[in-house]
Amino acid sequence: MDKHWLLGEPGWWSQVDESPPDFRKGELSPPETWISSTPRIGNFGWIRQRMRPLAWPLLRPIAWSPLFLAITFLPLSFPGRTPNDQLVASLFFSVSWGLVIFPVLFSRNSQPMSENSFFTLPIDWKMIIIATLIFPFHIFVDSRLGWLSYGAFWFAFIRTVNLIQQSMLTPPARFLLPMEPRDWKGGLGGSWREFSKSWIRGKIASASCEGGEIVLWGASRGGDDFLALTFVHSSGFIQDPFHETKSQSRDLATILSEPPPIIGMEWPSRFIRGLEEE
Repeated sequence: MDKHWLLGEPGWWSQVDESPPDFRKGELSPPETWISSTPRIGNFGWIRQRMRPLAWPLLRPIAWSPLFLAITFLPLSFPGRTPNDQLVASLFFSVSWGLVIFPVLFSRNSQPMSENSFFTLPIDWKMIIIATLIFPFHIFVDSRLGWLSYGAFWFAFIRTVNLIQQSMLTPPARFLLPMEPRDWKGGLGGSWREFSKSWIRGKIASASCEGGEIVLWGASRGGDDFLALTFVHSSGFIQDPFHETKSQSRDLATILSEPPPIIGMEWPSRFIRGLEEE
């Protein structure tokens, strides 16, 4: 709904009847060089748009994953208890990693402006490949190598959980500015790499920095056009560029010290909660 498009759905934070505040813990305003506002003030300027917290789609399936990984070895350690021990073990193993990879993939690709490369997912691909290469040797060399491979998969799982936690450390959000497409003339300069001199629905420019890149994007909703700016983490997830978890990044602060060269238009009233609540 338009009234929740900027602040986020109240139910995301267990708030059924109360609208989320303009600022949640850790959220910062852009520097004074920016013209910025909030969803309850409106007028002119950049406003934060919150995305659905990643805890919703990720925590439950990842919590079940280690159970299936733990029972993977049972059919092979106690043979003859199932119709096909290897098939059952393979099924348990596939389910365990499917509960990690697919929720992460779908959650990231559902975010606007995210990076969709499969191997940038916060998965310990290197250790998974090593464990996979070791596994066949338990058949041809020594059966104990199967346990080495199994242990390596557990190590990959623990590392993967840590990588996912790092991706979730900064909440997903982007900043939006309503505008007329013809008003955008480019001219970013500095560290920015421009992909289009004119406004387009898609990636307009980006600037590399520690841990990812700042991305400028053209977006639309209900006939209104926007410039959208966010931080895209190296895992492909988007993160709030003005959050206290990002405050120590000097190159990020340098890039964001000046806003894109456009003033924008007044915010459409249907997105502003203050007018509605009055």
